[in-house]
Amino acid sequence: MRRALLLLLAAARRTAGGLLLLVGASFVIYITIRSAPGDAIDAISPMGTPPEMKARLMADFGLDRGPVTGYLTWLAHSVMGDFGESLVFAPGETVMEVALPAFERTLALAALALLACLGLALLGSLALGAHRPRQQAITGPLYFFTAAPSFVVAVLFAQATNYLIFTFVDQGGYETPLWYPIPIYSDSAMPYLFAGMVLVAGDGLFMDFLNAVRADLQSLRDAQFIAAIRAKGAGTGSHIARNMIVPLVSGYAARLPIVLGGVVIVEYIFTLDGAGYLLLEAARLRDFPIVVGLSVLFTAAIIVVNLVADIVRAVVDPREVARGG
Repeated sequence: MRRALLLLLAAARRTAGGLLLLVGASFVIYITIRSAPGDAIDAISPMGTPPEMKARLMADFGLDRGPVTGYLTWLAHSVMGDFGESLVFAPGETVMEVALPAFERTLALAALALLACLGLALLGSLALGAHRPRQQAITGPLYFFTAAPSFVVAVLFAQATNYLIFTFVDQGGYETPLWYPIPIYSDSAMPYLFAGMVLVAGDGLFMDFLNAVRADLQSLRDAQFIAAIRAKGAGTGSHIARNMIVPLVSGYAARLPIVLGGVVIVEYIFTLDGAGYLLLEAARLRDFPIVVGLSVLFTAAIIVVNLVADIVRAVVDPREVARGG
């Protein structure tokens, strides 16, 4: 009972900290975007629009207030789920109607790509075992091929795929797939699959995860309590698996911002209708409410995932609760 109460208090404390962090992050995002050059009113106003008409538009969209006052007004509305209306990208539609479906697709893409990366890293760690000099023949090329930024991998992947389809399918007289050539908008799931592969292969993410998982596995195998269990003739697999939960979940949460950062450009390259593509288009069009709303959604997702990781760590490892972590 006492441990359950401590766990509940720890979860409440971390939830409160996450909410405060989200408020602080949203303030920085709002002020930064409000201070950026350019104006959505200029983007939606025809050339020669009278100043009084622009002033009325600014009042209608709440841009006539100061940054701090505007943020407090925005915060009061956003707490109720009202992030405002799109100014340019989809005039008349609310930010959530435009941004939420796109963000759900992007979050699913990033989460599944990172999960695939974790699974591959775990399988690679089990296959490679302890570090040995001869393994550099395997890890060396992996370092080389996964070190490029994700947008570079995306461009190279798109060019190589288009070349192969053109050479062996189109020139061979066969029907080309609906998603060819890249980039092209289609209802096919293949561009999402390609984007996921690029996210796994770029930014050094896979090798970073592989090295971290191998180090955690080796540390557990060399631990004294595992040696004691092994000396008794009992199996160690279940103990190692249980103690790997915390580093795997923590590593997943720590690397999610990297994937969400890379997915913005990758979606734009593959013309995916996700939050990354929408964010860049809204920024280009100076659609202030959508840019703020999407940025807050990205930040909230990272905070929530880290909060879940903290709770999982507290549930799995009693020492976290005992020391008030």
